[in-house]
Amino acid sequence: MLRILTRFLGLLLLAGGFVALIVDGTRSLAGGRLLVTTLNKGVSDLFPAAYRALQASVEGNLPAFLWDPVIVTLLLLPMSVTLCALGALFIVFSHKQHESVGYSLR
Repeated sequence: MLRILTRFLGLLLLAGGFVALIVDGTRSLAGGRLLVTTLNKGVSDLFPAAYRALQASVEGNLPAFLWDPVIVTLLLLPMSVTLCALGALFIVFSHKQHESVGYSLR
């Protein structure tokens, strides 16, 4: 059951990544230059209160050096690439591990 939910979440993340890629492509064609939605911009536009709460929580509870170089750098990744990569990881992890069969060449 958990494997099905993991695979479904992976497919949703992949679909979201492709939608973000199409939106970025459309904006780039209309603008005449490459326009990429970063994860920071996407999360702050979709969930503004949760983003502010996350930022306040990280800045208040963790050392200050974690927010600026580490988390802000991760939030500068393109949204489409991040969602597709997470979706692919979820799908890969949802597959059943098969026992390797050792064949001997005699």
